[in-house]
Amino acid sequence: MNIMSFRKRQSQGGRRKQATSQEAQLNFDEATTRREFIQQLAFLFYGLGASTGLSLNPNIEALAADGVKLKSGVKLLPWTGDDFTFGHRLRNSEIPKFPTASERNIDFVIVGGGMASLAAAHHLKNHDYLLLEQYGQTGGNARGANSRGLWYSFGSQYLTEIDGDIGQILCDMKLKPAKVGTEKNAWWDGTHFLKGIDNGTNAIYRDFKRLKSQMQPIWAKMGNATMYVSDLTPELEKLDQVPLSKMLTGYSAPFMDLIEGFLKSSACGGVNNLSALSGLSVLEDLVIPSYLLEGGNPALTRALTESIRKNTPQRIVTNAFVWAVNLKDDGASVVYQDKDGNIHRVNCKHVIIAVSPMIAARIVNLRVPEKAQMYAIRYGSYLVGNFILSKRVFNSSFDNWLPSAYSFPDITIANTAYDLNGHYKKEMGQVLTVYQPYGAGSQGRSLLLEGDRDKFSLQLRKQLANILGKEFDSALETVQLSRWGHAMAVTGPDYFKRMKKVLSGQTNSYSFAHSSYHGLPAAESAIRGGRIAAQRALKIRQSKAQIFGPMPYLMGSST
Repeated sequence: MNIMSFRKRQSQGGRRKQATSQEAQLNFDEATTRREFIQQLAFLFYGLGASTGLSLNPNIEALAADGVKLKSGVKLLPWTGDDFTFGHRLRNSEIPKFPTASERNIDFVIVGGGMASLAAAHHLKNHDYLLLEQYGQTGGNARGANSRGLWYSFGSQYLTEIDGDIGQILCDMKLKPAKVGTEKNAWWDGTHFLKGIDNGTNAIYRDFKRLKSQMQPIWAKMGNATMYVSDLTPELEKLDQVPLSKMLTGYSAPFMDLIEGFLKSSACGGVNNLSALSGLSVLEDLVIPSYLLEGGNPALTRALTESIRKNTPQRIVTNAFVWAVNLKDDGASVVYQDKDGNIHRVNCKHVIIAVSPMIAARIVNLRVPEKAQMYAIRYGSYLVGNFILSKRVFNSSFDNWLPSAYSFPDITIANTAYDLNGHYKKEMGQVLTVYQPYGAGSQGRSLLLEGDRDKFSLQLRKQLANILGKEFDSALETVQLSRWGHAMAVTGPDYFKRMKKVLSGQTNSYSFAHSSYHGLPAAESAIRGGRIAAQRALKIRQSKAQIFGPMPYLMGSST
């Protein structure tokens, strides 16, 4: 969700009834065109009939049709994720009166409390800084909760590399992720999940083999499991200019249907929305190992937060909404509101902006060229559902992928890292997480803002019960829904080019640290962005020279 900020990434516990005839099964070997695929998919679903309540129409209402009787008494927790209150007041220019005088002068202010902010704070741990986080819990979309000793995530779940910046910070936090290979993914064929991407005889495996062979030279030129703005070469820049659809031709319709779901769940965009550069970087995740922390990426943000608070708890201020960042030649002035509604102004020598371009364009007095680049970016939204079970009912791969007829592309199993580490206990039960992405635009955000938790929960439960059987619903105790209205930037054509321009415009007063500025929206980009911003801030302060105009974008390996 990697995370790509939401990039996520077992025999089946409950089986669905199979179609009564051999022809009613979804056959990847024969379905080589979309027409054939749709015909077979329709046959499969109509053959399943009332036993599943499924319809070919990829509509949530149809997919969650009556036909599965769900038990009562399941606890539905309050929303987690985004709180739109202050953000929408800012959008609507409902701005409180700001104090004119500063109450404090410090070296650095970090705006935001997600992974990039915490990484920047980690690299500034021996210096004078203040981190301002809107919510009561730090971590951004890498936040989570605990059930019976089993942690689970409201958003991002895994890493795609453990070298460089991310490796250093994992070492500093004394965290060791569990490694899982390409068997981490499984693919629903209509009756069961096909595991991994290798060694199968089905046509889907032939497509995976072709994908690996065709794209390996490009992946080698990228050089990392995550594509970074700092690694953009003239050759890779050409891939940034075209949609991914230009690169993926001649593959079977069932394969492309699953790939489309993988891309949307990982990057909130499909083959026509993502650039070839970002899309291929996302797809590389299919052919390389992933690394899982117990509870997902929130394990890293919790460790960073605990490390900071252990020695300097006063440096993190939560429930602090930043209204404005006024850049000056010699630093910045930051205005924020605390949990009691009091408005504060602090001055700093350098501000680290670790919020998304959409937010930064509204709260920071940036120059018009930078704002123009930022406002051109579109954002996707997500509904994330965590289903807390009294026992283990689903034994499959870590991430289990579904065709587009379902409203959500995948189901992840939160206890996978515990299993790999030998730390799972029967009394933990199981947590299943589903990701329901919405593409760039207002449709998904409108539904999420409306916030009908009961309706969302019912729709998701019925589909899960159709796939996993009655055992799922009988073991279900609690549903935790998270809504993310502006979850991640959709990395379409020219995205990297835009971010390169934005970074080149940084002055000695500020640095950008959010993952969106430094590469794909991912944990790795956030950690790198935090490190680069912190080192840049220190270099500017130590130079003591008044540098008017752009400051070079610092690159290089972690230190």
